[in-house]
Amino acid sequence: MGWSYRKSFGSGPFRVNFSKSGISYSVGVKGARMNFGPRGTYVNLSSHGISYRRKLQGAGQSLQPYAPPAMQALPAATEPVHNIASANIEQLTDTDSKDFISELTQKSGQIAFVNWFGAFPLVLFLLVMLFTSFSSNTIITQPATDSTLVRVTSGIGVNIRKNPAGGAAIVKAAAGGQSFLLADSGNQKWLKVKFHDSTGYINRRFAAIEHIHHDEVKDSQTSLANPYAGYVLGIGLVVFVILFRWLKKVDKRRFEMELHYEMDESSQQIYQQLGSHFSTFAGSARIWQYLNAQHTSDVKRNAGASQLIKRTAIRGISGNEVPIRYFITNVAIPYLKISNLQFYFLPERLLIKRGGMFAAVFYKNLRITGNITRFIEEEALPGDAKVVDRTWRYVNKSGGPDRRFNNNRQLPICAYSQYTLTSDTGVYEVITTSKQGAMDGLAGFLARIGDLQAKMVIQ
Repeated sequence: MGWSYRKSFGSGPFRVNFSKSGISYSVGVKGARMNFGPRGTYVNLSSHGISYRRKLQGAGQSLQPYAPPAMQALPAATEPVHNIASANIEQLTDTDSKDFISELTQKSGQIAFVNWFGAFPLVLFLLVMLFTSFSSNTIITQPATDSTLVRVTSGIGVNIRKNPAGGAAIVKAAAGGQSFLLADSGNQKWLKVKFHDSTGYINRRFAAIEHIHHDEVKDSQTSLANPYAGYVLGIGLVVFVILFRWLKKVDKRRFEMELHYEMDESSQQIYQQLGSHFSTFAGSARIWQYLNAQHTSDVKRNAGASQLIKRTAIRGISGNEVPIRYFITNVAIPYLKISNLQFYFLPERLLIKRGGMFAAVFYKNLRITGNITRFIEEEALPGDAKVVDRTWRYVNKSGGPDRRFNNNRQLPICAYSQYTLTSDTGVYEVITTSKQGAMDGLAGFLARIGDLQAKMVIQ
């Protein structure tokens, strides 16, 4: 029969836990406690709210207010371009998440043992087997020979006779330039030649003797040099299979990061809303990210628009995605990939990834503001877009079509929802949805979580 035990003691918010799996410690208050131990990190979420207690490793760094990038100073003749982009990933993490991000970055930055001590030695083993198990031998398939031929020099051809005499019977008619093997050249007037299984004679006046040298022909033949190579290869592959499995287990222990959420019934109901709101957001027919904005005074050639937006479609959306391999959690993590960042919506904070580096911002430090914006759509019209007006690709002063352009066409003006994500640490992204209010529920839910976090003490 299996057995287990658990014992804990402590004072105030600090507690030490003893169990079969080892020793762990936790810090927090009832309903808001985070544990650190051999089985990973446990976050308790209950009706009291969401709170984070990080390991005590010295005072955290103070947050530096961040302002969106200023417009570039350009000559008066050029309209300024306003770039829309977050700060460097190293700057984005808030104070409360630095321990979590430090561990996550350290895990993702490690080199996998299975590559260095498994795949690389396997390649070397196969190369050694290839170069030591086989040998190449050169064999002569045709030795060098010298041939003596009789070539017909007469342009009109010549008759090959059965005997060396002009009146002898004709065996074969030979064309000019045709060659035959020389059988005998002892006769001063006639040359004896071979053709097929017969012989005949050609008058010397109509032929010439030629000597031809044939080089020897060689061929390379590969053979098995080591008769035990098959056994060595088989044993080696079995060893590497066992090694690979063991190294993968080692890597899993090294890379594994567990983030386990313990929720009461009311917290589970609240958290389920995150997935529901994210599904509504992801259900928008088109989602874009703004890259930059530029004011223009040439409204005639820009369908009457006074601002030019460079945007890119967002297609990397998932209801559940983990940030690194061997990341273990008991909740679904909504995922959004924009041009150079990846967003993971954890229950208590936004996890941000760029390349192999991470940052995190608690929802109390994240701001999402939304509004309706009018956008002149030149691409295919999304199915859920709301068209509020129409304009022309090239407009005149009165707003009508400019007749000087033959390819002038009418364009729809759509009312899209625009959302700006910012934080004091440097998050600055603008996202628009073709469906009005697609992100309203998600933004409002995260704001409510942030308000709850702001009322709680985070050590």
